[in-house]
Amino acid sequence: MTRVDVLAYGTHLVYDGTRADPSRLADRALVARVVSELAKQLGNDAPERPVTVDDVDGCSAGLALAEASVSLHAFPGLGTLCLDVFSVRRYRADAIYRPVEEAFAVGRSTSRRASRARAPGTPDPEALARRLRGERVYAEARFTDLRAFSGD
Repeated sequence: MTRVDVLAYGTHLVYDGTRADPSRLADRALVARVVSELAKQLGNDAPERPVTVDDVDGCSAGLALAEASVSLHAFPGLGTLCLDVFSVRRYRADAIYRPVEEAFAVGRSTSRRASRARAPGTPDPEALARRLRGERVYAEARFTDLRAFSGD
């Protein structure tokens, strides 16, 4: 039998916050709590605790819901964070930004919004942890001066 993957169409938001409070970014419980609160705004099927992964410089937390996903990557040493949100439901971007800015005392921010398709569903915790690690590496590369890695 041929398997057909169903895609969900919705809004994808990527928010980068800089000049944030490093002590707040280092608070693993705060990162997880913000992800949980945002997920509840996007859907009523949010589990209580997000999956979290730790790194040398901070942590990431994420939840994958049936119709939405939220991940937050905190980098205390850089004073930055990256938030990635997808939802098939309509939401106001400022309702997503405000809790993040207040929680982490974000000084400056940029964001991108696009209409996208994503495969819905709730992946198992190990799959979500792998995805968070990959997103974290990508986010850190965007925040870090890549010349430091190339020797230029």
